[in-house]
Amino acid sequence: MGHSASIFTPDGVHPSAVQAIRDEGARVEEVGGSYDDAVAAAASAATAPGHVLVQDTAWEGYEQIPGWIVDGYATLFAEADDQLIASTAGSASVDLVLVPTGVGSLLQAALTHYRSAGDARVVSVEPTEAACIAPSIDAGEPVTVETGVTVMSGLNCGTPSLLAWPLIRDGLDGAMSLDDEDAIRAAHDLASLGVAAGPCGGSGLAAARLLLTGDGAAARRSHLGIDSSSTLLLIITEGADANPLPG
Repeated sequence: MGHSASIFTPDGVHPSAVQAIRDEGARVEEVGGSYDDAVAAAASAATAPGHVLVQDTAWEGYEQIPGWIVDGYATLFAEADDQLIASTAGSASVDLVLVPTGVGSLLQAALTHYRSAGDARVVSVEPTEAACIAPSIDAGEPVTVETGVTVMSGLNCGTPSLLAWPLIRDGLDGAMSLDDEDAIRAAHDLASLGVAAGPCGGSGLAAARLLLTGDGAAARRSHLGIDSSSTLLLIITEGADANPLPG
């Protein structure tokens, strides 16, 4: 579009991702601190004349652009429906959707789609070092948690988006958190199947394993209405090139 761009990144973003952004012609401002710190720095810089803030977490007074981004995310689920219809001779039915969750905007798109089309269960997936969804549900309002260090840097967000919160509060079926080791193992397993995914991308498979197997799995399966005939949708939000797998 002929415009310049400055991209603000928090600690933990892999150097290869930073370089890929620079290769697109953008200037990268590496902010020392958390995702919330990077959002605040970007918002402050965008107050200068001729600047526009474009990012997907919403707060009071900054809602229109995040809403547009969520509309864009929604195409992912429409395309998944189309692919399911093509591969199953006419059915787009999904029983469980596992959504990697940072501020919750992708989760908002999933909840909007599946609450208006069928009764799929939707579960959020976060790193344990940045799990703000379950505490927010427990508190009955969005809360900010202190984030730590995680290889799932794209999910290392400590505050839910204002726009996402009502759908999370009223429509989420479960909130999962998992350790880096689980996500890395799942991403390696996906790679062995020819699916290139970084740790964030592996989080859905890791969450499915933790949720549906092991101690207490029967109760969790019952709560979610999942059995051996169910269809699960794993959302992969990160390729291996953006965040190379350790190990």
